[in-house]
Amino acid sequence: MNSRKAEGRAATQAPAQLDAHVVAQWARRAASQLREQSQAINALNVFPIPDSDTGSNMAHTMTTAVASVDALEEGATLSEVTIALATGAVRGARGNSGLVLSQVMRALAEAAAKGHIDGPAVAETLSQSVGFVRTAISTPVEGTVISVLDAAAAAAHDGSPELSAVATRALHAAEEALANTPNQLPVLAEAGVVDAGGQGLVVILQAFVDVLDGTGLIGHVPTPEHTRPQQEVEVMFFFEGNLESLRELLEDHGNSVIVGPLGPQAGTAHVHTDRAGDVIEKAFALGTVTDLRIEVLPAEPAPGTPGVESTPNPAQRYTAEDNHGPFIVALTPTSGVAQLFEAAGAVAVASPNNKSLGEAMREVGSGPVAVLTNGQDVAALRGLDGAREIDIIDTKSLVGGLAALAVNDPGVDWDDNVEDMIDAVEAQRFANCPPETMVDTLSAMLADGGELVTLLWSDPATNQEAIDELKATFAELYPDVQIDAHRIPPQGNEHDLHLVQIGVE
Repeated sequence: MNSRKAEGRAATQAPAQLDAHVVAQWARRAASQLREQSQAINALNVFPIPDSDTGSNMAHTMTTAVASVDALEEGATLSEVTIALATGAVRGARGNSGLVLSQVMRALAEAAAKGHIDGPAVAETLSQSVGFVRTAISTPVEGTVISVLDAAAAAAHDGSPELSAVATRALHAAEEALANTPNQLPVLAEAGVVDAGGQGLVVILQAFVDVLDGTGLIGHVPTPEHTRPQQEVEVMFFFEGNLESLRELLEDHGNSVIVGPLGPQAGTAHVHTDRAGDVIEKAFALGTVTDLRIEVLPAEPAPGTPGVESTPNPAQRYTAEDNHGPFIVALTPTSGVAQLFEAAGAVAVASPNNKSLGEAMREVGSGPVAVLTNGQDVAALRGLDGAREIDIIDTKSLVGGLAALAVNDPGVDWDDNVEDMIDAVEAQRFANCPPETMVDTLSAMLADGGELVTLLWSDPATNQEAIDELKATFAELYPDVQIDAHRIPPQGNEHDLHLVQIGVE
């Protein structure tokens, strides 16, 4: 859906039911408002993990949902728009709050599948969302976005069935429930804030009312007095397989477990854990894992905690004057590939230019930096701060960059670390090939020896089953060889679209 009609409706012309255009209009406004207020919402984030990303996660989730709508053909139906929103939100969900939001979109899609969406249907959508969220979250906690959503759903049913009246009641109840969250959750009261996810939901409901009648403003968002971070790793991925088995796995290996279904056999998974390796390995054994993302959560109190000196973590990607590094910056062709490199421990820059690369350099402070070229244009490296040490490692390919990161050890002497990364790249044999020849190509490469295979594929005609068959075949032929395969987005041209990258070390 490529049309962009002017946002806003006259207060006297509020619709009696939703159509495709109104839903798309609301989604775009909600995404815009979340982006504008993401930093303020981030500042509220003290529960369950004070990692200051709730606003960013909700904005990303909603923006991804909108992108799915924008990819539809002109004239898409209400059902098609809501399905696109749900699919985009589930696949793009980040963090607890993003997964909660994805389940709201899922409930909206199910409502549209039953026919029109009027006031009672919106009320039922909110109630169904509560059920979806309570099912998805392993241990629901009151005083969070769940309580805010619950209050909105209850109020939506209590009064006039007119669409605008239902939306307004839901918004006002959500605002009241949000204000009450510190009374329900002591950590919020201690920090002097309301729940971050609940605030994000209020923003979304406000956007809904705005689109229906053109009124309403977002109020002041308070800033927390302090937070209490914990050390863990956040793991998220899209999963196809038995969701109940997956939930059991996640609950056994961590906390803040959410399994957000897209259907009976597919959904987005989220867990905070200090056993990420076990989680990922066992998830792959249970089903198909894609869109894997790993983020190191803060080990120390967040910046601004009174009386505490924070130690910034490069994986958090925030600016700090005393953040001296060293760090690894990876140039990548797309944001999807960037996620792969960030999961491996680098600060990734997609489609680099002077501005974005400069921003990345500021994020990693003033210390030494190694830049992995990954086959990308390095012209953007010119003109950067000459006062700092920058080591450019010509990795030649994406798999070369991953090979360098595999041996990166921040604990050793920096020069030795750079040399080890260079040696790893030089020792790797690399090939591009079409998917139909990848078995033969890999066979020829392994004939000369090897212990680790890195395989990147983006061809739309190649499915996960084909990759699994390849791995099974080579596991029998070369039982001591490890194969790491990752699906990546297309790299922007027709030639690269159908190529497989193979690296052998």
